[in-house]
Amino acid sequence: MVGPDPLRRLHGDVVAASRTYQAPADVLSLVDEEYRGYIANVQGRSFYYQWLALVVRLLKPSLVVELGGGLGASTLMMLSELPMTARLVTCDLRPTLKFVSASAMRDTRLRLVSGNDLDLSIFGDDLPIGIDLLFVDTDHTFVQLAAEWNIYRHLCNPGALVVLDDILMNDLPRFWETLPYPKLELTRECHFSGFGAFRYETEARPNPLEAYRAALRTAWARVADREEHTSRRVALAGIHRLWGRLW
Repeated sequence: MVGPDPLRRLHGDVVAASRTYQAPADVLSLVDEEYRGYIANVQGRSFYYQWLALVVRLLKPSLVVELGGGLGASTLMMLSELPMTARLVTCDLRPTLKFVSASAMRDTRLRLVSGNDLDLSIFGDDLPIGIDLLFVDTDHTFVQLAAEWNIYRHLCNPGALVVLDDILMNDLPRFWETLPYPKLELTRECHFSGFGAFRYETEARPNPLEAYRAALRTAWARVADREEHTSRRVALAGIHRLWGRLW
């Protein structure tokens, strides 16, 4: 899909599908009352949970990567519509995944990764290469999001759909406004704190070597900014792991 019109059509298809959508009973049974309200979009301010699920249904991505799994509600919603042959990799610095049951964790389509997503060594020998759908809901700062995109764009397929939550928080509008890709803001429709999607228009194929290099540059920059000994030691350990991946 090229240009903003395909994104609008995709959103229109999601809205049309939502008119008959019912969240799976097994998902609703796993979340608490507050999140059942969010998933049902009771107050009209959290449509993005259904939006994510229906985008997965419509696009049928082979590989979905979620950065910032939180309690696991968005994870469950995307997993509920994921094709049986596809994969969903969700990563969080300190995952709680309160709503993800033991049976869901045993689902072979789902992989849970714990650690700093700027350190690609957390994925071990199974780096998520060829991302069709990337959903980012992590630390809401320009520095974090810019670093994540600088790394993970090298793992995305051309034309990948990238979805960002909370794009109106802190200094994230700066990131959203400077994106050079076809994009569609859906704050009013999906989430009051900001929500948007863009198409990664590129001719470059996924390049894990470039992703590791970008992660290494990010790690070095963070070491330079850290004076506290423990933080520097942790960051240097991450650099050592990444360096091992490169060489």
